[in-house]
Amino acid sequence: MIEQLSIMERQYVEWGTDLLPIQEEQKFVEAYLKLQKYRFGNRLSYIIEVEEGCEAYKIPKLSLVTFVENACVHGIEDKAAQCWIFVRVYQKQDELYMEIEDTGSGMPEAYLSILREKMEHASIEMLKQKGSVGMVNACLRLKMYTEEKVKFVLESEEHVGTMVTISIPVQVLE
Repeated sequence: MIEQLSIMERQYVEWGTDLLPIQEEQKFVEAYLKLQKYRFGNRLSYIIEVEEGCEAYKIPKLSLVTFVENACVHGIEDKAAQCWIFVRVYQKQDELYMEIEDTGSGMPEAYLSILREKMEHASIEMLKQKGSVGMVNACLRLKMYTEEKVKFVLESEEHVGTMVTISIPVQVLE
C-alpha cells in the first residue's frame, strides 16, 4: 500500500510538466486501483488495456486518474455487489480513444445531462464553483491541450454503470 501511495503522491508533487506519456499515466491509474482494491476487496475488479502504439502519446497529467477516481467514488462506493472498472486506450483510424467504464451505480438522466454540460463547457469559472471540480479540471486541461479538439461522451444507466469516452485526433498529440 505504501508503495502504491508513493506512486500516487509522486504525480501530485512533480509538476515540471503537465504532460506525460500515457504509459506513465497508466502507472498512476494502476497504483490508484490497487489502493482501491485494498479498500474494496473482492467488490472491485479492474482491467487496464493500453493498445500497443498508444503508450507514448502525451496527455495532461491526471486525465485518466480523475475519471477512474470518479468511477470508484461515485460508481463503486455505494454498490454492495461486485463491480468492475475497465480502462481502455486505443487508436482507431486517426483518433485516440480513452474509455473509463464501471459497472457501478450509474446515474439518473437529469444528473447525466448536467455532467455532460460541464464536460462540454468546462471553464475556469466552473472551477470556482463547488462540486465536480476534478472532472471539470481534467476536461478543461484536455480542451486547452487539444485546442478544443477533444470530444467527451458520457453514458450511464442507473444501477448498471457509467462509461466516459474521450477522443482526441492523433495529429494533435504528435
